[in-house]
Amino acid sequence: PEAGLVGPPTPAMAGAPGEGSMTRTGEEVQLYGGAFVCDLPTSFVDASKLREVPDHQEVWVDTPSDMSLIVEILDRKEVSDDQALAFFLSDLAEFNDAREANVLSSRQAAPEELPGLPAHVVGLVGLGEQGVAKFGESCANRVQVHICALRLVEQQTDVLITLNNPVAIDPQSSSGAIPVQQGAEDVFRKVLQSFRILDWELFNG
Repeated sequence: PEAGLVGPPTPAMAGAPGEGSMTRTGEEVQLYGGAFVCDLPTSFVDASKLREVPDHQEVWVDTPSDMSLIVEILDRKEVSDDQALAFFLSDLAEFNDAREANVLSSRQAAPEELPGLPAHVVGLVGLGEQGVAKFGESCANRVQVHICALRLVEQQTDVLITLNNPVAIDPQSSSGAIPVQQGAEDVFRKVLQSFRILDWELFNG
């Protein structure tokens, strides 16, 4: 699979466990050993403390809401900027065995939305929606996928940031008892506004 997961991931590739305590005192989180940083509500926990996560991913889950944030480092895809989000969302839908998938919006990010990144980095932001069955269940939940693709031309890399937010949960789902939470847009906006790449050497490995 080229892109991310909806909800807490299943073991697909061995990932190195994260370091540090499960409890965070501030909103800033370190990704990929501190190469990236961003702000996340303290209710999000590093999924690598709980299960295996692929090496190219950082996965953070918010148990109270069933939201999950996934950051992925991918080899650059030979697709134009105006088609990139549709490509990534389609890839996600295929990987998640989505029963239906729609692109609700797609545009280039304004500089003030990604103030921590150099001006030459192209940021694309959008919103998708998928009907996804969790852990092979027969019932499907409706999940909105907030997405940002950072196109790093010189590094031949695409960095994909996705926030998966269940907006309609089937009563028969294992998540059926979890109330649908509001505020995903604010969480994602703050992630992007605080996102910084501190160690560009990461892309030379």
